[in-house]
Amino acid sequence: MSESGKINQDNGPTSLESEYDEFLDIPSDFQNTGVSIVNGDTSIKCESDGLQLSAVPFKAVHYDPVKFKAPQRQVFIPGQEIQLQFTAYERSVTTHFLNPNLYTIELRHGDFVWTLKKRYKHIQHLHQQLKLFRASLNIPFPTKSHKERRLSFKHETNKSKGKEKSSLPRFPSKPDALVPDEEIENRMKQLEEYLHNLLKINVYRDHYETVIFLEVSHLSFIHSLGVKGKEGAILKRTRSAHPSSAGCNLCGLLDSGVCVRCNFVCSDICGAWRNRWLVAKDTFLAYIRPKDGRVKCVILYDAGFEVSSGIFSTGLRRGLQIMNLSRQIVIKCPTRRITREWMIHIKEVAHNSDFTQRNRYSSFAPQREESSGTWFVDGCDYMSAVADALELAQEEIFIADWWLSPEIHMKRPAVEGDRWRLDKILQRKASEGVRVFVMLYKEVELALGINSFYSKHRLVTSHPNIKVLRHPDHAKAGVFLWAHHEKIVVIDQNIAFLGGIDLCYGRWDDYRHRLTDLGSISQSLSQVLPTSRRMTNSSRPNSTTNSSLLQLAKATNALGVSVVGMSNQNGRPEKPNFLPSLLESEIGADEVDKTDSIMNQPSPENMKGDTPEMERKNILTMVKENVKSKGRDFMTLLSLSTDESDSDDDKKEKASKDEVDDFLREEQKAQGIRGSQFTEDTMLGGESSDDMDSANELDGLSGNAKLWLGKDYTNFIVKDFNNLDMPYQDLVDRGTTPRMPWHDIGFMVQGAAARDVARHFIMRWNAVKLIKAKINISYPYLLPKAYREFIPPVEIPDTKMYRINTQIVRSVSHWSGGFMDVDTWEGSIHAAYVDVISKSQRYVYIENQFFISQASTLVKNQVADALFKRILRAFREGTTYKVFVVLPLLPGFEGEVGTPTGTALHAITHWNYASICRGKDSLMGRLIEAGITDPAEYISFHGLRTHSVLNGELVTELIYVHSKLLIADDRIIICGSANINDRSLLGKRDSEIAVVVQDETFKEIRKDGARILSGRCCGGLRRRLFREHLGLIEPAEDDPRIDLSDPSDNSFYHDVWRKTAQNNTDIYEKVFNCIPSNIAINFQTLKKYQETTPLCFAEPITAAKLLQDVRVIIINFKCN
Repeated sequence: MSESGKINQDNGPTSLESEYDEFLDIPSDFQNTGVSIVNGDTSIKCESDGLQLSAVPFKAVHYDPVKFKAPQRQVFIPGQEIQLQFTAYERSVTTHFLNPNLYTIELRHGDFVWTLKKRYKHIQHLHQQLKLFRASLNIPFPTKSHKERRLSFKHETNKSKGKEKSSLPRFPSKPDALVPDEEIENRMKQLEEYLHNLLKINVYRDHYETVIFLEVSHLSFIHSLGVKGKEGAILKRTRSAHPSSAGCNLCGLLDSGVCVRCNFVCSDICGAWRNRWLVAKDTFLAYIRPKDGRVKCVILYDAGFEVSSGIFSTGLRRGLQIMNLSRQIVIKCPTRRITREWMIHIKEVAHNSDFTQRNRYSSFAPQREESSGTWFVDGCDYMSAVADALELAQEEIFIADWWLSPEIHMKRPAVEGDRWRLDKILQRKASEGVRVFVMLYKEVELALGINSFYSKHRLVTSHPNIKVLRHPDHAKAGVFLWAHHEKIVVIDQNIAFLGGIDLCYGRWDDYRHRLTDLGSISQSLSQVLPTSRRMTNSSRPNSTTNSSLLQLAKATNALGVSVVGMSNQNGRPEKPNFLPSLLESEIGADEVDKTDSIMNQPSPENMKGDTPEMERKNILTMVKENVKSKGRDFMTLLSLSTDESDSDDDKKEKASKDEVDDFLREEQKAQGIRGSQFTEDTMLGGESSDDMDSANELDGLSGNAKLWLGKDYTNFIVKDFNNLDMPYQDLVDRGTTPRMPWHDIGFMVQGAAARDVARHFIMRWNAVKLIKAKINISYPYLLPKAYREFIPPVEIPDTKMYRINTQIVRSVSHWSGGFMDVDTWEGSIHAAYVDVISKSQRYVYIENQFFISQASTLVKNQVADALFKRILRAFREGTTYKVFVVLPLLPGFEGEVGTPTGTALHAITHWNYASICRGKDSLMGRLIEAGITDPAEYISFHGLRTHSVLNGELVTELIYVHSKLLIADDRIIICGSANINDRSLLGKRDSEIAVVVQDETFKEIRKDGARILSGRCCGGLRRRLFREHLGLIEPAEDDPRIDLSDPSDNSFYHDVWRKTAQNNTDIYEKVFNCIPSNIAINFQTLKKYQETTPLCFAEPITAAKLLQDVRVIIINFKCN
């Protein structure tokens, strides 16, 4: 190196003063104190308050976007300097004569490190732009004294002068072409010093040109998104996701046999190109529109991710084609070097991503070791935990549901008013700045009455931070039979809930599975009960019609079934309306003033495919609903929809209450009914309308200690949902109809598994956003967090966390996941079921809403075949192996068994029995044909049923099993939203999600000298379920003679499980004439069977004695 190229450590370079441009000095009159990132009421400040951050908080992704050239745009970490160093250079005089040196610059800002490659011309361009900016600054000219001070500096020592000059950005003016090789090190030091001093001045550092030069954006320094990654300005071709429509192809001539270059030339010349800012992060690519700073596309790394370049792929020398399963874009880079850099970087990041690899079960997500999670049995514990987790939200809440009821109470009883009501929780968190994103299944109204439009409207009008999307638009998408069936709640992408529990009416329940909920307000029997009162449930239809509609309405009115008081059309004071509008029309009275529905308010969102605003109901509306009810039979039969119900009424004589008072008190205690005395007053719980206060909507309810308010008190088989915009109006008469209990399972995961659940939600949200809200700026694209660091497991009250291995699996296809190719789908839930069953050693326990799986060509899923092969292997090897299957006793669909209204119910029942025991393709039939004379030695099917007392009369109802659960060997769990049918498992139909859980910790069990390892999580859930089904939850009911440690043990399987179920089945059939029953083998015998007076009416004392010892809910599923 020549002498002139040496660096003076004290005084800086010894080059001539004329070689530097010092025009960027900022007079002392100009002050820039501190930096702030501001968005409305949200600001992150430094220097002024002493706050030091190492990264920008994740909430910044949801701040109002700012265009790139806006002066107030802030992208850097407050209070953190930018350090840089020129680390290397590449010199090429032949290809770049004027700017032969390509410098490598390493920068550090907070915890982030990244590398730039720049030439002298790039730094020179930045300098020139800042000079223009400096000239345009509206800064007062320096005073005379200031000029004198400036002049005096020139007479100071060289040392002091050097220090003063070193504090200003001094740009070396000599071009690189004139810098000899031996002075390149010196040149690097000069440029490094220039940029170092430049970045110390906030007004220059925050300038648009500097930000572009540094290749940073508002997404660069968000720690939760991962490392800094690569960024830069590119051109994106419009409509590149549809190459055939991008630009011009000469009326289709270029689609035929012409060269590749000619095929692309029109697209390049005629196609439109847009300026975009491309960002590459750990788990996704995104581009931003500079003119407003909005994220316009998010491309997740997935199994179909590819990046290619060159003429063949793009028709461009400087082009890149980037695609995944859902999106495809073509971009143009400034130079071929930058194109290569982007190509190398994207391929490297994608190659290291878990989501581009082949994962177990062909799932989109890998296995996650050392996860933490826990299970929930029934909706009580699940909803309480969800509510507690929602309260912890700081950034985002994701909810995806088949059905969501905004007014659902998450914690009960509602002793704190509406504090724990779902819509109030979300509203409260939204007002704190948390962004809430909800996706709902947009139902076919002819088939379902879940009214997702009302749910959306109720939520989006409560706060601007709550965003709701519904999907699909059936006619446009051509999807009429399939549904979004996931049940997901994600908090801050760190906690995720999934399983079978929708946040909607009818799902909240606990292990008691109460049949009655009359409240605590008393009312006389003589006021409300007719002489002959009929009880209705799923087993016995209402065969007589002696009572008129008016009498029925009066009885319902006397029980206090009311509409919540609101302002009426004529502006009169708010009063509860006790007379149903249907009654008014039927008896010819004047129309009662109806309450304004939230549905009549205009929608705040301009969204494609939204349902028009609903009109006020009248006579014509009821005619329309009658047509709908017929249409639902047809649509439900076609689609075999997964979650709805309706059924029959029941005729019975009134039992003598005085003779069974003692039994009633015992039932009250067993069912957990509030109050110390079981009398006529405590059985009803009605309230006079005169005593109600309409100021509070909860006060409009009859009884003030109910667990199920309004429409939450349900019996799906007796009455379908309607008028969901009147949440506190009862659906059924609580005095005559027992509720249908609901049994379900949910699961919570934290850490990486929760990120995987969030990633699935984000994929779906972004796909729906692209279709329905592409131009709606208030609905953003969502960004997934990185997987580098996680917060410690969060403690949820009253939950026990387990250390587990997890993997998220799903069913998703082109219509539900936004895949470009109609032949792209994922069925990893199905693969998991088949694999776990095939590899199970001792037992498999299944709870599911359906069991539709057989060897015929009509049913494609292989669950039953996997069970058949595993049982057959155990039979041939002579080993012990058991399969427990728990199903709902009747499908949860509208209709009455044995009548034309039960078409859908008959169809589901047919396929269930055809899969289980009827026909050569059924599981039992195949086992018998294979030589197993008694398949019950290996597999048994069961249902759940309970009983109670309603208004002094014995009642029973099936417990609707809605779980989607498999447990194998106390070691592995599959829990999610998928039913055992083709809809859920094939992947091309309903969208579903589940988690595969494997235990990491075990407890050792000794059984007959053998050592059995039972997982603390998986085995704990199995034992909890067995205790519930066998009536062992309450400590007083523990039976030391029942050993739950090994369910495959023959003594437990035969002497406890099957024997208990058979005893309960016999008692319930004898007392209540329940269906299904082996006595009723066809519709004729069913009719006669239901006309027979059951023992509970004929001999109530005898019936009560038979039921005294029944504390178990497990019964047999009829397989004859």
